[in-house]
Amino acid sequence: MTDPELIKARIREAVDHYSKATSISCSILDMQKKELDVKHCKLCMLLSGSQDSCMQTHLYSATLAERFGGSYIYFCHFSLLYWVSPVIVDGRMEYAIIAGPVHVLDEMETLEEISILSDTLRKEVEGAVNSFPRLDIHRVHSLAEILRMCSGWTSGYADASLLENREILQMQSRISDYIQEIKTEDEKRLPQMGHYPIEKEDELREAIQWGDRQTAQRIMNELLSMIFFVSGNTLERMKYRVMELISLFSRAAVQGGASEEDILQISYRCQKEISHYTSFEGMARWLAKILHQFTELVFASKDSEYGLVISQAIRYIRQHYREHISLEETAEAVSLSSNYFSHVFNEKMQVSFSMYVNRLRIEYAQRLLRTTDFPLIEIAGLSGFDDQSYFSKVFKQVTKLSPGVYRKRAGWFPTDTQEIHETGSS
Repeated sequence: MTDPELIKARIREAVDHYSKATSISCSILDMQKKELDVKHCKLCMLLSGSQDSCMQTHLYSATLAERFGGSYIYFCHFSLLYWVSPVIVDGRMEYAIIAGPVHVLDEMETLEEISILSDTLRKEVEGAVNSFPRLDIHRVHSLAEILRMCSGWTSGYADASLLENREILQMQSRISDYIQEIKTEDEKRLPQMGHYPIEKEDELREAIQWGDRQTAQRIMNELLSMIFFVSGNTLERMKYRVMELISLFSRAAVQGGASEEDILQISYRCQKEISHYTSFEGMARWLAKILHQFTELVFASKDSEYGLVISQAIRYIRQHYREHISLEETAEAVSLSSNYFSHVFNEKMQVSFSMYVNRLRIEYAQRLLRTTDFPLIEIAGLSGFDDQSYFSKVFKQVTKLSPGVYRKRAGWFPTDTQEIHETGSS
């Protein structure tokens, strides 16, 4: 059990430093006793004779802060702004730290919203309103984030459940965005109902093989949104599709060098655990954790195979190869001089930096040629090439075919197949 006196002392210390550093009032809300440690905003007493309504607002906002990952920003009944963060003790919110009130609206706008009963009361209210600090609304988010960090420190640790809640909310938001995109996409590019985008699985497999967690998570979110969309909200169909994804994770991780025994153990456990989930949201959170475990195993394998520096460089390249990436930029990302990095990269990868980047770009261009009807000039740009003629030249060097011929052999026959070459035609 955590020492309650130690927790209170840490909270008071955090509140004191935060108030002095920001010049913003702070108070401590006891969630069990439902009381504040200091007298709060005078407006409540002046206008209602009680702090009950404000107390209910603060209590409710504190519960939302716990739910939404450790921070919540809100207006009180009198249009003054507060932000609050929970203090977690032994897994439960015992206290909350409240910062405010501050002005973000014009004082006259605030006063106009207040029912004034007499001239005397009006003067008292104006005095109370003018005593609160004015704050630029753009600073509020940063101040609320700092308060969240302080509240985590007072608990004696950065509460993992709050951080997890923030990640879950972000993931759910991204999945919702993808689902909305699917619903509104142009029919020409929208997969037919019931059609599953196999090409996305190829991208996901490749990301996992290289331990590229960021890309893998993004593609997994897209696939989950498609699973939700085509499964007709049927939980059993979703579970079947999710288990297919886990099988893909497993194969890709093994191909990426992860221990086959470790992967089999995770896969076996997944078969048991999936039956416990009764919602799509729960499965999505669980699947994100499984993906993290697989990519961690691949991370360790790649670090062993290529060395820590080169494996970090490869992951950096794979995240940025469709941008204006350079050898110097990549060397800086792994804290090496460009000359030494170039030497080590060539030795380990048996290919130059520029050729490695171009191969990744051509592989991506091949996927676009197979799965979209984008014009060639657009594909060149999306793949990281500024110049279509150079794109065509490199494409032919790598594949022995021009982009247009490659697309035709893959089965696409769009109207715009015009190619630009430096010399002659392909």
